[in-house]
Amino acid sequence: MKVLKVGTFIKEKTNDFKLELVAGKGGLERVVTVPDVNRPGLAFAGYFEHMPYERVQIIGIAEFTYLQSLTHKEQRKMLTKVFSPKQVPCCIITRNFNPLPSMAEVFDELNVPLLKTSLSSSQLLSDLIYYFDEKLAPSQKLHGVLSNVYGLGVFIRGKSGIGKSECALELVKRGHMLVSDDLVEITKRSGHTLIGKSNSDIMKHLMEIRGIGIIDIKNMFGVANILDESKIELVINLVAWDETIEYERLGLKEYYTEILGVKIPELTIPVGPGRNLAIIVETASLNQRLKKNGYFSALEFTKKIKSEIKRKSKNNEK
Repeated sequence: MKVLKVGTFIKEKTNDFKLELVAGKGGLERVVTVPDVNRPGLAFAGYFEHMPYERVQIIGIAEFTYLQSLTHKEQRKMLTKVFSPKQVPCCIITRNFNPLPSMAEVFDELNVPLLKTSLSSSQLLSDLIYYFDEKLAPSQKLHGVLSNVYGLGVFIRGKSGIGKSECALELVKRGHMLVSDDLVEITKRSGHTLIGKSNSDIMKHLMEIRGIGIIDIKNMFGVANILDESKIELVINLVAWDETIEYERLGLKEYYTEILGVKIPELTIPVGPGRNLAIIVETASLNQRLKKNGYFSALEFTKKIKSEIKRKSKNNEK
């Protein structure tokens, strides 16, 4: 399970989220473990059942105003009860409210980081969830090449030397975009979406071509042919041509592969002399887009065949 230290979160997002650490500086080693956030209004009102202590807590105008209505002693008692569990990562006050004296006291005593921001709760919530979702998403590193072909993320896999990079290079020359060569870092985002990107900033937008070496796609072909990250919507396995194997001819049967628990359509493409892999990948991408839009070429073909057989059968009966 991935975790994110509160100190790292503050360091990375202070400017974006306009954060200021106002108390609880001793708790920067606390960790965020889930991408969700919580507003503890119900807890302040005394309802603690199902309280998600493990989430980052947000105090907005409603929660802050309620706390102000309590006495100093009541504030301390309530804050201590809500924020004393060890799994609480931190708390953020929105709308640039200055923390109440009781808040500074309790958060320092508990070593729970207390931050404030000038953003409203609604502005902060969506950005926080998106950031935590990205940082805490399950990930996996797989060998292959990720390209974006006609707006479709295509992950090309195969044994070393089969021609993955050469295929991706030809796709770049044909106007498509390279995301990552050799090693792709794949993360699972909310909604069962797989996002792929380069595993290394050093190798970002670079490609290794045997016999030539490392080439810079960005400087050689321009920024229009690179992409920092892309959804993965189709997996293509390149295999050496084997005459003893019967490869798919009609495409009626659909195959899938599973990455991080997400099923992705998969094709196996045999590599042999004279086969233009870039054109085949382009065609596979366009065909997959048609399938997503409800048009299945192979099924339409079989319908036409059956219709023709039925027509001829009727004519023969006459």
